[in-house]
Amino acid sequence: MDNKPNVLMITVDHWSAPLLGAAGHPVIKTPTLDSLARDGIRFTNCYSECPVCIPARRSLMTGLSPRSHGDRVYSERLPMPDVKTLAQTFRDNGYQAYAVGKLHVYPQRNRIGFDDVILQEEARYQYGTVDDYQIWLGEHGYAGREYLHGMGNNMYYTRPWHLPEEAHVTNWATREMAKMIKRKDPTRPAFFYISYCHPHPPLVPLQSYLDMYRDAELMSHSWETGSTMMSIL
Repeated sequence: MDNKPNVLMITVDHWSAPLLGAAGHPVIKTPTLDSLARDGIRFTNCYSECPVCIPARRSLMTGLSPRSHGDRVYSERLPMPDVKTLAQTFRDNGYQAYAVGKLHVYPQRNRIGFDDVILQEEARYQYGTVDDYQIWLGEHGYAGREYLHGMGNNMYYTRPWHLPEEAHVTNWATREMAKMIKRKDPTRPAFFYISYCHPHPPLVPLQSYLDMYRDAELMSHSWETGSTMMSIL
């Protein structure tokens, strides 16, 4: 058995770091993330290399600045640069590397150094690729129904999720990562990367989560801290 630690990296999209119970927010309820913050390492002064989605993801996966990796402006069809990625670096050091969720690379099925990727790409059918979440929806009778809430990916309205709870993409991604972890080769350490697409719009939480804030007084607050997390399992 290798004594190197397993690593679980969790990312979300459009989540401001102060909106976290562990950061001291008086209203936001994030008990699971708060638990990870207590058990892992929490950085309170951490910033994204770029405030734009795809360039930020390219920086995270390559270690390069937007100036170096070639995208500062959300270039949807720009291939990844020919450099070693974070996933490949782990693999070169004896790790198995698996991802679940949103990669936002082109072409969509590019694994960018991971052994395997269970993909969810927010229904980007224009690339001619069906992702694994869409496959799951079709297998369970919900094909093409993930956007029947009537909102697009950049609309800041909200309504409850319209399909059963098991079909919500956050629940789906969590289940898939849990299965991936259970299938780990026990003879080697693993790097697991789960990339949630929410709270990127459309804002469609489960009804039970909306109900948690039914009587909450949501106000604007000024916060000076930020955070990101990595758990060492």
